[in-house]
Amino acid sequence: MAQWWDRPLRMMRWDYMDDFSKIRYEDLESLARMKKEKLHINCEWIVGTPGVSPGLGYLTTFQAEGFERYPGFEDFDSLRSYLPYAHKYGIKLLVYLNMHWFSYDFARKHPGWEQMTSGGESYGRLHPLYGNGTTFCVNSPWRDWAFKLIGEVMKTGVDGVFLDGPVVYPDCCYCDSCREKFRSIYGEDIPEEDWQDPLWKEFVEFREMSMADFLRDAQNAVLKINPNGVIFLNAGSWHPGGWRVARDAKRLARYQNFSLAEAFFHPSSGRHNLYASAMTTKYLRATGKPAVTAFHYCMGPWHYTFLTPEEIKSSVFQATGCNGNIWVGGATYRYDFKPEGCSPLNETLGFLEENEDIFTDLEPVTDTALLFSSQTSRYYISSLGELYRDLGSGKEQDLIIDMGSGKSIIDWGKRKQVCENLMAYAYEGYFTALTRNHIMFDIVLDEDLNLEKLSKYKVLILPDFACLSDIQWRSIETFVREGGILIASFEAGLYDEKGNPKFTEERLNLFGIREIEEAFPPVRGENYIIATEDFFGFNKNNLIERSPYALKVKIKENIKAPFFFMNPLEGVYMPIKGISDYPAVIINNSGKGRVIYFAFPLGSFYGSERIPTQEQLIKYAVENLKTSEIEVSAPPTVDVETYRQRGTGRLIIQLINNTGDMQRPLTYINPVSDIEIAVRDSSVESGYTLSDKNPVSLYKKDGKVSFKIELLKDFEVIVLDSNIENRRS
Repeated sequence: MAQWWDRPLRMMRWDYMDDFSKIRYEDLESLARMKKEKLHINCEWIVGTPGVSPGLGYLTTFQAEGFERYPGFEDFDSLRSYLPYAHKYGIKLLVYLNMHWFSYDFARKHPGWEQMTSGGESYGRLHPLYGNGTTFCVNSPWRDWAFKLIGEVMKTGVDGVFLDGPVVYPDCCYCDSCREKFRSIYGEDIPEEDWQDPLWKEFVEFREMSMADFLRDAQNAVLKINPNGVIFLNAGSWHPGGWRVARDAKRLARYQNFSLAEAFFHPSSGRHNLYASAMTTKYLRATGKPAVTAFHYCMGPWHYTFLTPEEIKSSVFQATGCNGNIWVGGATYRYDFKPEGCSPLNETLGFLEENEDIFTDLEPVTDTALLFSSQTSRYYISSLGELYRDLGSGKEQDLIIDMGSGKSIIDWGKRKQVCENLMAYAYEGYFTALTRNHIMFDIVLDEDLNLEKLSKYKVLILPDFACLSDIQWRSIETFVREGGILIASFEAGLYDEKGNPKFTEERLNLFGIREIEEAFPPVRGENYIIATEDFFGFNKNNLIERSPYALKVKIKENIKAPFFFMNPLEGVYMPIKGISDYPAVIINNSGKGRVIYFAFPLGSFYGSERIPTQEQLIKYAVENLKTSEIEVSAPPTVDVETYRQRGTGRLIIQLINNTGDMQRPLTYINPVSDIEIAVRDSSVESGYTLSDKNPVSLYKKDGKVSFKIELLKDFEVIVLDSNIENRRS
């Protein structure tokens, strides 16, 4: 049975920073009506415990038995006062609860609640949260306090809660509660960080398990009061460093109604990744729960100045185009903000509201899957020592520490960071290359690597993700044997699910490899691959840049290798030394399928450097061996996402125009003309553009239905109606 959260959601949270209690003097009905009619939201977060005051997350804005009130709310219940008006105007009301930031005074009243480091110190005192505050442990008696608070919230009649936290912080937790729980499960004390110690890896698992246990019990606290109540938290995004804060979106998804993560699109976020919203949305969608992508309306986290209209539109439409929901957060220094200042948001959310039925119940149309591996995020540290040498200087990257007596200790933590960076760039690189080349794809998580899931696809990409169990590996082998195409690079699949090397004949055989000798010494700068024949759009003898990292592999007999590594140069501006004996790209037929293996981290190299030849290798590897269902003639800056709507059978094609400034923030989106699209679906009978409801002219030939979009501004949706009976036949 469909629930309200199964339909597209337009969420908002707006904070008022000068004096939050001023809400008590507002016309609450007018406020709710404005948010519905001017901002077009259908779901709102309202603060139950503050997240913008120094550590006062234990104070409430509503009547709650056994809890203190936030100043200014002593005789005013914000939830019970606002709820009737929110519901009157069709806004679902969720309550924000700060679950990670508490004052030192509150902590002193509750000894044993704080997270403790391996050195026996309070994490929040060693690393003050937001400069002034501490944090509590999910295994401590604090959890009972938290569940009681959640129950009090649900008694107000609201639709659910959002938990901002808790977070298990790095080097945590070693409190008495965690030590006791860990010992009861594993029979040993909690170890300190040592990636060679199997018990340390169990502790990494234990931390995530503890987070999931907390969320499970928090969900039970919600459902005890309201069987249809909603709960979710910031589950963490795709970045491989998520293990540091014990967040695994898939593991947490089973206990929440949405999967939400922050994709802060504002240019002050450091790396200006154009596809931040899209990458987050597709990853969250892979958890099996509705995806909610969070971004700020402001130029930075909780800034008082707004993003440009172009940035707002791009972020919203990326999330929507990837079949996700949006959450907009903002801040103002006064409560009576004018909705006119939110005109870009009004426009985009108004369009989504008007056409809500079109964005409901969509199934992606794709035959390509890109793996994201949480196992690799947790445990991968390459066993190839050459990878950790300093790139260019001849010195070492501080990954091997000289203790001064001739004895050296490997810094496994820093090695872990090197590998995490490779993974992050790998995901970003493949994602960007596929998107730019209009190749529709899904994200698949390693937990779902089974034959039932893989049977939906023709192509599976393992983007430098190394850690797979034997069961997962055999599923991939069967997928290829039965006709699938596997694209893999570098050390993909060459470690087990706990990060132990798995350079076995079984795994190497699938790639057509006899053995891996070692890694090339990494040299930054001039490293090349050469085409030994015309292949993948390259001509024979073309030189192609390669990553500083690469593997020396020996291939089996009768295996095709159209590209080889050049011998590494001894330095920059040095003569080319000829072709090495080691292939860079290997093509291996297995059963009815085929494997394309790159002996270097293709995804991460493209992700970090954006070199066009690397994009070309990815494009041809995917497209060369399959027939696309959707063919698009458009600039690479136009993102194309295609869906089939369940029930109606309509084909929904979404075009997101990212063509604009050659820098961030975006201040201009350049319209694109004459986009041509061909669909391999002869059942399509008619279509129209959603922005103006004008029909599109269809041209049918050779089983294809073609049409042209004369002008794409920022976002467009093409709705194609099919004769379902013809499609079935």
